Amino acid sequence: MNKEIKKLITDISADIKREEALIKYQKHLAALFSEYATIKMSMNLFTLYEMSEEIDLSRREEIEEYIDIINNAIRGIYIDNDTEGCIDDVSEIRDKITERMKILTAYTDALEIYEYILNRKEPEILGTIDESIDTDQLANSMYEYVFSDKDKMLINTRIQDFIAQLPVRMAKNRFFDIISNSLFIYKGGEKKSAQDFVQTIRDGALLSMPDNLQEFYPEVYEIYSELKSTDYSALNKEQYDNLKPMLDKAAGLIQAYVTDYLMLTEIINDVLIVLYTYKYADKDIYTEQYKAAARILEELVSADDIYAASESFDKLFVELEGAQERAYEELAFADSYLEDLSSTYSEMFENESIRDRFNDLEKADMLTSSSLFMDINNNEFTIINEEADEGFIIGLKDELTEDFKKAFTDMGKLEKRSVMAKVLSLMPVFFNSQQEILDYFSYALSSCSDKSELTACRDIINDMMI
Repeated sequence: MNKEIKKLITDISADIKREEALIKYQKHLAALFSEYATIKMSMNLFTLYEMSEEIDLSRREEIEEYIDIINNAIRGIYIDNDTEGCIDDVSEIRDKITERMKILTAYTDALEIYEYILNRKEPEILGTIDESIDTDQLANSMYEYVFSDKDKMLINTRIQDFIAQLPVRMAKNRFFDIISNSLFIYKGGEKKSAQDFVQTIRDGALLSMPDNLQEFYPEVYEIYSELKSTDYSALNKEQYDNLKPMLDKAAGLIQAYVTDYLMLTEIINDVLIVLYTYKYADKDIYTEQYKAAARILEELVSADDIYAASESFDKLFVELEGAQERAYEELAFADSYLEDLSSTYSEMFENESIRDRFNDLEKADMLTSSSLFMDINNNEFTIINEEADEGFIIGLKDELTEDFKKAFTDMGKLEKRSVMAKVLSLMPVFFNSQQEILDYFSYALSSCSDKSELTACRDIINDMMI
């Protein structure tokens, strides 16, 4: 099959019946997208049904509403050949879930801030403070662990993970300098990259919580409000015993919702891939494995009893062994030409369907990415962002600094330190040498006079190095 794609690409490049070859390429790629997504769905849909039956009643109504829309689209594709309105319906629930994931992510960031504080108060509250911690030995152990692997990405990840847990003992101006230096990495790049980085900092520091935070998940919001309003400098055991299980409960609720939404969105994305591509896919290249997968989907959405229906799937699933990997490899090869062909030829011909199909294929391409919640609505014409010059970076830095200063005025000392630790862990590694890394570890630990915090840091860091 790769030979056919290579032949089409050669014909397109050599202007041998270029328009005809482009159309054939689009139909071929559409079939590969549709086959890959169909096979994936056939392996996940039954699991989604099972999950919906097992979830808590408080979440089931919402999830079943989404599943009904998914089922309707699957019936339209594989049984009725009528998908009128399905793209809009499925896209709408995808947008809803994406919006809710933003809220859950904001809650997760908030819980991390308050978990950081509670963890550091725990030894004091429970009477487990260790007065004999050797900070130099701990710093050296951390340093050795960081560089025990040669993979640069893993080294950077370990550094950032440690920074997120170390005591923060730096002046606000030093903190703002680190932010400024990190922002200037984006000088000369695209403005959007710098803006995205700033937004990541804002989210992590709780500077831009969603406007509709109170609209969903009232139990989580109530816990978040309690955590936010607590004076941690005067925390006693009764308060700790109340807050710790509340934080654990909120984390459990968030994890449950996220698990539901991840499974739903994976299938939603596959449904959308097929909706965008199947009508003009070259059906002659569909394999027997595609037909087996389609049969599973047809029977599942038609079944009164999914368990009874699944009893006949064993033979079909045997046929699908290795199918997803094979389908992905073929898709990846053909898809590797999409961006170049689309940018070069979308506007060349009077045939508007060529441009429309490229737009659909680009959406399908984004829906196969590892980012389940990628925005697919702004891909018709990619506009190169303006360059982020020095003035632009300074403007971002000044605005962000002012927002931090305002936020810090309403925070207690422990909350400020927690926020700073979280933000520092989001920065590109800001050290110039290995010695600077060791020096930072040593300084952060040795300058911490709070033995409760130091004990907690030691315990957390040791767990990370296991």
